Amino acid sequence: MKNRTKIIVVVGVVIIALLSVRNCSCNRPKKATKPEVSNNNFLLTNPPLPLLDIPYQKFEIDPTKTNVLYSKYGAKINVPADAFLDKEGNIINDKVQLSFREFYNPLDFYLAGIPMNYNDNGIDKVLESGGMVELTAKQNKDELFVNHSSKIKVDIKSWTKSKDFNLYDLDKTTGKWIEKGKDSISVFNKNKIFPTVPPMPIIATENAFKIADDTKMFPEIEGYKDVLFEPINISKCNISDATEMIVKPLENGIFEVTSIIKYGSFRKENKCLCYLAFEAGKDYNYAMKTYQNKYAKILNERNLHINEEEKILRTLAINNFGFVNCDYPKSYPSGGEINPIYVDENGKTIVLHNVVLVEKNTNAFFRYSANVKYNPSSNNLLWGLTNDNKIAFIKNADFVALRKSTSKQKVRMHTHKEKVNTYEDVMKVLF
Repeated sequence: MKNRTKIIVVVGVVIIALLSVRNCSCNRPKKATKPEVSNNNFLLTNPPLPLLDIPYQKFEIDPTKTNVLYSKYGAKINVPADAFLDKEGNIINDKVQLSFREFYNPLDFYLAGIPMNYNDNGIDKVLESGGMVELTAKQNKDELFVNHSSKIKVDIKSWTKSKDFNLYDLDKTTGKWIEKGKDSISVFNKNKIFPTVPPMPIIATENAFKIADDTKMFPEIEGYKDVLFEPINISKCNISDATEMIVKPLENGIFEVTSIIKYGSFRKENKCLCYLAFEAGKDYNYAMKTYQNKYAKILNERNLHINEEEKILRTLAINNFGFVNCDYPKSYPSGGEINPIYVDENGKTIVLHNVVLVEKNTNAFFRYSANVKYNPSSNNLLWGLTNDNKIAFIKNADFVALRKSTSKQKVRMHTHKEKVNTYEDVMKVLF
Protein backbone atom coordinates (compact mmCIF):
# COMPACT_ATOMS: atom_id res chain seq x y z
CA MET A 1 0.00 0.00 0.00
CA LYS A 2 2.90 2.31 0.68
CA ASN A 3 4.00 2.42 -2.96
CA ARG A 4 0.48 2.55 -4.41
CA THR A 5 -0.39 5.59 -6.51
CA LYS A 6 -3.45 7.20 -5.03
CA ILE A 7 -5.67 9.97 -6.36
CA ILE A 8 -8.04 11.43 -3.81
CA VAL A 9 -11.54 12.72 -4.57
CA VAL A 10 -12.40 15.48 -2.13
CA VAL A 11 -15.61 17.47 -1.68
CA GLY A 12 -14.42 21.01 -1.30
CA VAL A 13 -14.51 24.66 -2.18
CA VAL A 14 -13.33 25.94 -5.53
CA ILE A 15 -10.87 28.81 -5.41
CA ILE A 16 -10.32 29.62 -9.09
CA ALA A 17 -12.54 31.02 -11.84
CA LEU A 18 -13.93 29.33 -14.90
CA LEU A 19 -11.45 27.51 -17.23
CA SER A 20 -11.33 29.22 -19.04
CA VAL A 21 -28.34 49.41 -46.51
CA ARG A 22 -28.08 52.67 -50.46
CA ASN A 23 -28.66 54.63 -53.64
CA CYS A 24 -27.70 54.12 -57.30
CA SER A 25 -28.36 56.41 -60.23
CA CYS A 26 -30.31 54.79 -63.02
CA ASN A 27 -32.36 57.14 -65.23
CA ARG A 28 -35.37 55.90 -67.17
CA PRO A 29 -36.46 57.39 -70.48
CA LYS A 30 -39.45 59.71 -70.24
CA LYS A 31 -42.79 58.34 -71.35
CA ALA A 32 -44.23 59.75 -74.55
CA THR A 33 -47.76 59.94 -73.16
CA LYS A 34 -49.05 60.86 -69.72
CA PRO A 35 -49.73 57.82 -67.54
CA GLU A 36 -53.17 57.32 -66.04
CA VAL A 37 -53.76 58.72 -62.54
CA SER A 38 -55.82 56.60 -60.14
CA ASN A 39 -58.25 58.03 -57.62
CA ASN A 40 -56.44 58.76 -54.37
CA ASN A 41 -59.02 60.28 -52.01
CA PHE A 42 -58.06 60.39 -48.35
CA LEU A 43 -59.62 57.86 -45.98
CA LEU A 44 -59.82 58.57 -42.27
CA THR A 45 -58.85 55.67 -40.05
CA ASN A 46 -60.13 55.63 -36.49
CA PRO A 47 -57.32 55.19 -33.95
CA PRO A 48 -58.94 54.36 -30.58
CA LEU A 49 -56.07 56.00 -28.67
CA PRO A 50 -54.87 58.75 -31.04
CA LEU A 51 -51.71 59.51 -29.08
CA LEU A 52 -50.64 55.89 -29.53
CA ASP A 53 -51.30 55.69 -33.26
CA ILE A 54 -48.47 53.97 -35.13
CA PRO A 55 -46.04 56.76 -36.16
CA TYR A 56 -44.79 57.48 -39.67
CA GLN A 57 -41.20 57.39 -40.80
CA LYS A 58 -40.32 60.23 -43.17
CA PHE A 59 -38.02 60.21 -46.20
CA GLU A 60 -37.11 62.81 -48.81
CA ILE A 61 -35.82 61.51 -52.14
CA ASP A 62 -34.78 62.51 -55.63
CA PRO A 63 -37.48 60.84 -57.82
CA THR A 64 -35.36 60.92 -60.97
CA LYS A 65 -33.08 58.23 -59.49
CA THR A 66 -33.56 54.73 -58.12
CA ASN A 67 -33.84 54.87 -54.32
CA VAL A 68 -33.59 52.05 -51.79
CA LEU A 69 -34.90 52.99 -48.36
CA TYR A 70 -34.95 51.02 -45.11
CA SER A 71 -37.41 51.37 -42.26
CA LYS A 72 -36.33 51.10 -38.64
CA TYR A 73 -38.23 47.79 -38.36
CA GLY A 74 -36.57 46.16 -41.35
CA ALA A 75 -38.78 46.91 -44.36
CA LYS A 76 -37.02 47.66 -47.65
CA ILE A 77 -38.68 50.22 -49.94
CA ASN A 78 -37.55 49.88 -53.55
CA VAL A 79 -38.36 53.09 -55.42
CA PRO A 80 -37.56 53.08 -59.15
CA ALA A 81 -36.94 56.26 -61.09
CA ASP A 82 -40.05 58.14 -62.33
CA ALA A 83 -42.36 56.45 -59.80
CA PHE A 84 -44.49 59.53 -59.00
CA LEU A 85 -47.15 61.49 -60.90
CA ASP A 86 -48.97 64.72 -60.19
CA LYS A 87 -52.76 64.97 -60.53
CA GLU A 88 -52.39 65.79 -64.23
CA GLY A 89 -50.36 62.63 -64.88
CA ASN A 90 -47.02 64.38 -65.24
CA ILE A 91 -43.89 62.63 -64.00
CA ILE A 92 -42.39 64.31 -60.94
CA ASN A 93 -38.76 65.45 -61.16
CA ASP A 94 -38.31 67.50 -57.97
CA LYS A 95 -37.87 66.32 -54.38
CA VAL A 96 -40.58 64.00 -53.02
CA GLN A 97 -41.54 63.47 -49.38
CA LEU A 98 -42.53 59.89 -48.44
CA SER A 99 -44.40 58.85 -45.30
CA PHE A 100 -44.16 55.18 -44.40
CA ARG A 101 -45.27 52.88 -41.61
CA GLU A 102 -45.60 49.12 -41.24
CA PHE A 103 -47.94 46.86 -39.24
CA TYR A 104 -47.12 43.37 -38.08
CA ASN A 105 -49.60 42.26 -35.41
CA PRO A 106 -53.17 42.78 -34.14
CA LEU A 107 -52.10 45.48 -31.69
CA ASP A 108 -50.58 47.47 -34.57
CA PHE A 109 -53.83 47.17 -36.56
CA TYR A 110 -55.90 48.11 -33.51
CA LEU A 111 -53.93 51.19 -32.45
CA ALA A 112 -53.89 52.50 -36.03
CA GLY A 113 -57.68 52.06 -36.25
CA ILE A 114 -57.44 50.13 -39.50
CA PRO A 115 -60.67 48.46 -40.70
CA MET A 116 -59.93 44.74 -41.07
CA ASN A 117 -63.42 43.49 -41.98
CA TYR A 118 -63.94 41.87 -45.39
CA ASN A 119 -67.03 40.72 -47.26
CA ASP A 120 -66.28 37.43 -48.99
CA ASN A 121 -69.16 36.70 -51.40
CA GLY A 122 -71.74 37.95 -48.90
CA ILE A 123 -70.09 36.39 -45.83
CA ASP A 124 -68.59 38.71 -43.23
CA LYS A 125 -64.99 37.79 -42.46
CA VAL A 126 -61.85 39.49 -41.23
CA LEU A 127 -58.46 39.70 -42.87
CA GLU A 128 -55.60 37.82 -41.24
CA SER A 129 -52.48 39.72 -42.19
CA GLY A 130 -49.16 38.39 -43.39
CA GLY A 131 -47.82 41.96 -43.33
CA MET A 132 -49.17 45.44 -44.07
CA VAL A 133 -47.76 48.85 -44.94
CA GLU A 134 -49.00 52.38 -45.55
CA LEU A 135 -47.09 54.56 -47.98
CA THR A 136 -48.02 58.09 -49.07
CA ALA A 137 -46.16 60.60 -51.23
CA LYS A 138 -46.27 64.39 -51.46
CA GLN A 139 -44.41 67.19 -53.10
CA ASN A 140 -44.57 70.10 -50.73
CA LYS A 141 -48.26 69.81 -49.74
CA ASP A 142 -49.52 68.35 -53.00
CA GLU A 143 -50.56 64.71 -53.01
CA LEU A 144 -48.81 62.49 -55.54
CA PHE A 145 -49.92 59.38 -57.39
CA VAL A 146 -48.48 56.02 -58.47
CA ASN A 147 -46.96 55.67 -61.91
CA HIS A 148 -48.17 52.21 -62.90
CA SER A 149 -45.35 51.96 -65.43
CA SER A 150 -42.79 52.30 -62.64
CA LYS A 151 -44.18 50.76 -59.45
CA ILE A 152 -42.66 50.93 -56.01
CA LYS A 153 -42.19 47.57 -54.27
CA VAL A 154 -41.82 46.98 -50.54
CA ASP A 155 -40.14 43.97 -48.93
CA ILE A 156 -41.48 43.28 -45.44
CA LYS A 157 -40.89 40.61 -42.85
CA SER A 158 -43.63 38.00 -42.50
CA TRP A 159 -44.47 35.28 -39.99
CA THR A 160 -45.70 32.87 -42.68
CA LYS A 161 -44.60 31.63 -46.09
CA SER A 162 -48.10 30.38 -46.97
CA LYS A 163 -49.14 31.04 -50.56
CA ASP A 164 -52.81 31.31 -49.54
CA PHE A 165 -52.43 35.04 -48.89
CA ASN A 166 -53.43 37.69 -51.46
CA LEU A 167 -52.64 41.37 -51.91
CA TYR A 168 -55.34 43.91 -50.98
CA ASP A 169 -55.50 47.69 -51.34
CA LEU A 170 -57.74 49.73 -49.06
CA ASP A 171 -60.06 51.75 -51.29
CA LYS A 172 -59.91 55.29 -49.97
CA THR A 173 -63.39 56.12 -51.26
CA THR A 174 -65.40 53.17 -49.93
CA GLY A 175 -63.18 51.94 -47.09
CA LYS A 176 -63.29 48.42 -48.55
CA TRP A 177 -60.38 46.10 -49.24
CA ILE A 178 -59.92 45.33 -52.96
CA GLU A 179 -58.06 42.18 -53.98
CA LYS A 180 -55.06 42.95 -56.22
CA GLY A 181 -53.54 39.54 -56.92
CA LYS A 182 -50.52 37.89 -55.33
CA ASP A 183 -47.36 39.03 -53.62
CA SER A 184 -44.03 37.26 -54.03
CA ILE A 185 -42.31 35.34 -51.22
CA SER A 186 -38.61 34.95 -50.50
CA VAL A 187 -37.26 32.62 -47.81
CA PHE A 188 -33.72 32.89 -46.52
CA ASN A 189 -32.16 30.27 -44.29
CA LYS A 190 -30.47 31.75 -41.26
CA ASN A 191 -28.38 28.79 -40.25
CA LYS A 192 -25.55 30.94 -39.01
CA ILE A 193 -22.90 28.90 -37.23
CA PHE A 194 -21.67 30.36 -33.95
CA PRO A 195 -18.56 29.34 -32.02
CA THR A 196 -19.19 26.78 -29.28
CA VAL A 197 -20.01 28.41 -25.97
CA PRO A 198 -20.05 26.40 -22.74
CA PRO A 199 -23.03 26.70 -20.41
CA MET A 200 -23.04 29.53 -17.89
CA PRO A 201 -21.29 28.83 -14.59
CA ILE A 202 -23.49 27.07 -12.05
CA ILE A 203 -23.47 27.21 -8.27
CA ALA A 204 -22.10 24.07 -6.68
CA THR A 205 -24.43 21.89 -4.61
CA GLU A 206 -23.55 19.44 -1.86
CA ASN A 207 -22.98 16.80 -4.56
CA ALA A 208 -20.10 18.72 -6.16
CA PHE A 209 -16.60 17.28 -5.84
CA LYS A 210 -13.05 18.11 -6.77
CA ILE A 211 -10.13 15.87 -7.60
CA ALA A 212 -6.52 16.03 -6.45
CA ASP A 213 -3.41 13.99 -7.24
CA ASP A 214 -1.35 13.42 -4.09
CA THR A 215 1.38 11.60 -6.09
CA LYS A 216 2.17 14.49 -8.48
CA MET A 217 2.51 11.82 -11.20
CA PHE A 218 -0.47 12.90 -13.29
CA PRO A 219 0.08 16.50 -14.52
CA GLU A 220 -3.14 16.40 -16.54
CA ILE A 221 -5.02 16.03 -13.25
CA GLU A 222 -3.12 18.88 -11.64
CA GLY A 223 -4.93 21.39 -13.88
CA TYR A 224 -8.25 20.47 -12.24
CA LYS A 225 -7.12 20.50 -8.63
CA ASP A 226 -9.10 23.60 -7.69
CA VAL A 227 -12.14 23.02 -9.93
CA LEU A 228 -15.46 21.67 -8.65
CA PHE A 229 -17.37 19.13 -10.73
CA GLU A 230 -21.18 19.06 -10.45
CA PRO A 231 -22.72 15.68 -11.43
CA ILE A 232 -25.44 15.98 -14.08
CA ASN A 233 -27.17 12.92 -12.61
CA ILE A 234 -25.95 12.02 -9.13
CA SER A 235 -27.67 8.61 -9.23
CA LYS A 236 -25.38 7.56 -12.08
CA CYS A 237 -22.24 8.94 -10.52
CA ASN A 238 -20.11 6.58 -8.37
CA ILE A 239 -16.80 8.42 -8.26
CA SER A 240 -14.56 7.38 -5.36
CA ASP A 241 -10.91 7.27 -4.29
CA ALA A 242 -8.99 5.67 -7.12
CA THR A 243 -5.57 4.66 -8.36
CA GLU A 244 -6.10 6.66 -11.53
CA MET A 245 -8.42 9.45 -12.63
CA ILE A 246 -9.21 10.62 -16.18
CA VAL A 247 -10.98 13.90 -17.05
CA LYS A 248 -12.25 14.12 -20.63
CA PRO A 249 -13.86 17.33 -21.95
CA LEU A 250 -16.93 16.55 -24.07
CA GLU A 251 -19.16 18.92 -26.07
CA ASN A 252 -21.44 21.65 -24.66
CA GLY A 253 -19.38 22.22 -21.52
CA ILE A 254 -19.75 18.66 -20.24
CA PHE A 255 -16.84 16.76 -18.66
CA GLU A 256 -16.58 12.99 -18.29
CA VAL A 257 -14.77 12.11 -15.06
CA THR A 258 -13.61 8.49 -14.78
CA SER A 259 -12.23 6.95 -11.58
CA ILE A 260 -10.22 3.73 -12.05
CA ILE A 261 -9.40 1.25 -9.31
CA LYS A 262 -6.69 -1.37 -10.05
CA TYR A 263 -5.48 -4.21 -7.79
CA GLY A 264 -3.36 -6.68 -9.70
CA SER A 265 -5.55 -8.04 -12.49
CA PHE A 266 -8.66 -6.43 -10.99
CA ARG A 267 -9.84 -3.23 -12.69
CA LYS A 268 -13.02 -1.23 -12.10
CA GLU A 269 -14.09 2.02 -13.74
CA ASN A 270 -16.79 4.47 -12.66
CA LYS A 271 -17.81 7.32 -14.96
CA CYS A 272 -19.59 10.55 -14.09
CA LEU A 273 -20.81 13.29 -16.47
CA CYS A 274 -20.37 16.71 -14.88
CA TYR A 275 -20.48 20.46 -15.33
CA LEU A 276 -17.91 22.78 -13.79
CA ALA A 277 -19.36 24.47 -10.70
CA PHE A 278 -18.47 27.28 -8.32
CA GLU A 279 -19.16 28.10 -4.71
CA ALA A 280 -21.84 30.75 -4.18
CA GLY A 281 -20.41 34.16 -3.45
CA LYS A 282 -17.08 35.55 -4.53
CA ASP A 283 -15.98 32.55 -6.60
CA TYR A 284 -19.24 32.24 -8.53
CA ASN A 285 -19.51 35.99 -9.12
CA TYR A 286 -15.98 36.12 -10.51
CA ALA A 287 -16.60 33.09 -12.70
CA MET A 288 -19.81 34.62 -14.09
CA LYS A 289 -18.09 37.94 -14.81
CA THR A 290 -15.26 36.13 -16.60
CA TYR A 291 -17.77 34.10 -18.63
CA GLN A 292 -19.81 37.13 -19.66
CA ASN A 293 -16.73 39.12 -20.66
CA LYS A 294 -15.49 36.25 -22.77
CA TYR A 295 -18.73 35.18 -24.46
CA ALA A 296 -21.02 38.28 -24.35
CA LYS A 297 -20.69 39.13 -28.06
CA ILE A 298 -21.41 35.58 -29.21
CA LEU A 299 -24.37 35.24 -26.81
CA ASN A 300 -25.91 38.55 -27.93
CA GLU A 301 -25.65 37.58 -31.61
CA ARG A 302 -27.13 34.18 -30.85
CA ASN A 303 -30.09 35.74 -29.00
CA LEU A 304 -30.89 37.86 -32.06
CA HIS A 305 -31.30 34.68 -34.09
CA ILE A 306 -33.58 32.83 -31.65
CA ASN A 307 -36.70 31.54 -33.48
CA GLU A 308 -35.36 32.93 -36.76
CA GLU A 309 -34.10 29.83 -38.50
CA GLU A 310 -35.79 31.30 -41.58
CA LYS A 311 -36.24 34.88 -42.67
CA ILE A 312 -39.46 35.26 -44.67
CA LEU A 313 -39.91 38.31 -46.88
CA ARG A 314 -43.03 39.27 -48.81
CA THR A 315 -42.81 41.76 -51.66
CA LEU A 316 -45.82 44.06 -51.95
CA ALA A 317 -46.38 46.02 -55.16
CA ILE A 318 -47.74 49.53 -54.57
CA ASN A 319 -50.70 49.99 -56.94
CA ASN A 320 -52.07 53.04 -55.11
CA PHE A 321 -50.61 55.08 -52.29
CA GLY A 322 -52.22 54.24 -48.96
CA PHE A 323 -52.69 50.90 -47.22
CA VAL A 324 -51.45 47.71 -48.88
CA ASN A 325 -52.06 44.43 -47.09
CA CYS A 326 -51.05 40.82 -47.63
CA ASP A 327 -54.04 38.93 -46.23
CA TYR A 328 -56.15 35.82 -46.01
CA PRO A 329 -59.93 36.11 -45.34
CA LYS A 330 -60.68 34.38 -42.05
CA SER A 331 -64.09 33.37 -40.68
CA TYR A 332 -65.33 34.58 -37.31
CA PRO A 333 -64.70 32.07 -34.52
CA SER A 334 -67.43 29.68 -33.41
CA GLY A 335 -68.22 27.22 -30.64
CA GLY A 336 -68.88 29.79 -27.94
CA GLU A 337 -71.02 32.92 -27.80
CA ILE A 338 -71.82 35.34 -24.99
CA ASN A 339 -74.16 38.30 -24.60
CA PRO A 340 -72.04 40.35 -22.21
CA ILE A 341 -72.86 42.87 -19.52
CA TYR A 342 -69.41 44.23 -18.79
CA VAL A 343 -68.63 44.94 -15.13
CA ASP A 344 -65.47 45.97 -13.32
CA GLU A 345 -63.73 44.12 -10.49
CA ASN A 346 -66.30 45.51 -8.02
CA GLY A 347 -69.28 44.36 -10.07
CA LYS A 348 -70.13 47.86 -11.30
CA THR A 349 -71.46 48.01 -14.87
CA ILE A 350 -69.08 49.61 -17.34
CA VAL A 351 -69.54 50.63 -20.97
CA LEU A 352 -66.87 49.48 -23.39
CA HIS A 353 -66.11 50.67 -26.92
CA ASN A 354 -63.62 49.40 -29.51
CA VAL A 355 -64.07 45.84 -28.25
CA VAL A 356 -61.97 43.24 -30.02
CA LEU A 357 -61.16 39.56 -29.62
CA VAL A 358 -57.74 38.16 -30.49
CA GLU A 359 -56.86 34.50 -30.80
CA LYS A 360 -53.24 33.97 -29.85
CA ASN A 361 -51.08 32.74 -32.74
CA THR A 362 -53.56 34.25 -35.23
CA ASN A 363 -52.59 37.53 -36.87
CA ALA A 364 -56.08 39.03 -36.88
CA PHE A 365 -58.66 40.54 -34.56
CA PHE A 366 -62.46 40.40 -34.47
CA ARG A 367 -64.51 43.50 -33.65
CA TYR A 368 -67.72 43.18 -31.62
CA SER A 369 -70.38 45.70 -30.61
CA ALA A 370 -72.86 43.22 -29.07
CA ASN A 371 -72.61 39.42 -28.75
CA VAL A 372 -69.07 38.01 -28.72
CA LYS A 373 -68.35 34.81 -30.64
CA TYR A 374 -65.25 32.84 -29.73
CA ASN A 375 -63.67 29.42 -30.04
CA PRO A 376 -63.36 27.76 -26.60
CA SER A 377 -60.43 25.69 -27.89
CA SER A 378 -58.38 28.79 -28.78
CA ASN A 379 -56.23 30.93 -26.53
CA ASN A 380 -58.48 33.99 -26.37
CA LEU A 381 -57.93 37.59 -25.33
CA LEU A 382 -60.77 40.14 -25.24
CA TRP A 383 -60.32 43.82 -24.58
CA GLY A 384 -61.98 47.18 -24.99
CA LEU A 385 -61.80 50.77 -23.74
CA THR A 386 -63.86 52.36 -21.00
CA ASN A 387 -65.43 55.81 -21.39
CA ASP A 388 -62.29 57.33 -19.86
CA ASN A 389 -60.07 55.24 -22.17
CA LYS A 390 -58.87 52.76 -19.59
CA ILE A 391 -58.07 49.29 -20.94
CA ALA A 392 -60.45 46.56 -19.72
CA PHE A 393 -59.68 42.96 -20.61
CA ILE A 394 -60.12 39.28 -19.90
CA LYS A 395 -57.61 36.60 -20.83
CA ASN A 396 -57.92 32.93 -21.67
CA ALA A 397 -58.29 31.71 -18.08
CA ASP A 398 -61.28 34.04 -17.60
CA PHE A 399 -63.12 32.50 -20.54
CA VAL A 400 -63.43 29.20 -18.65
CA ALA A 401 -65.87 30.82 -16.22
CA LEU A 402 -68.16 32.11 -18.98
CA ARG A 403 -71.42 30.40 -19.87
CA LYS A 404 -71.63 29.61 -23.58
CA SER A 405 -75.04 31.21 -23.86
CA THR A 406 -76.71 34.03 -25.77
CA SER A 407 -78.56 34.98 -22.57
CA LYS A 408 -77.18 38.10 -20.95
CA GLN A 409 -74.46 37.47 -18.40
CA LYS A 410 -72.05 39.57 -16.43
CA VAL A 411 -68.48 39.49 -17.64
CA ARG A 412 -66.06 40.69 -15.00
CA MET A 413 -63.28 42.66 -16.71
CA HIS A 414 -59.82 43.46 -15.40
CA THR A 415 -59.41 47.22 -15.65
CA HIS A 416 -55.95 48.71 -15.95
CA LYS A 417 -56.14 51.74 -13.69
CA GLU A 418 -53.04 53.55 -14.89
CA LYS A 419 -52.77 55.64 -18.02
CA VAL A 420 -50.96 53.96 -20.89
CA ASN A 421 -48.46 56.33 -22.48
CA THR A 422 -46.61 54.15 -24.97
CA TYR A 423 -47.05 51.19 -27.30
CA GLU A 424 -44.94 49.16 -24.88
CA ASP A 425 -47.35 50.02 -22.02
CA VAL A 426 -50.30 48.54 -23.92
CA MET A 427 -48.28 45.49 -24.92
CA LYS A 428 -47.35 44.78 -21.28
CA VAL A 429 -50.96 45.08 -20.14
CA LEU A 430 -52.46 42.81 -22.76
CA PHE A 431 -49.74 40.41 -23.80
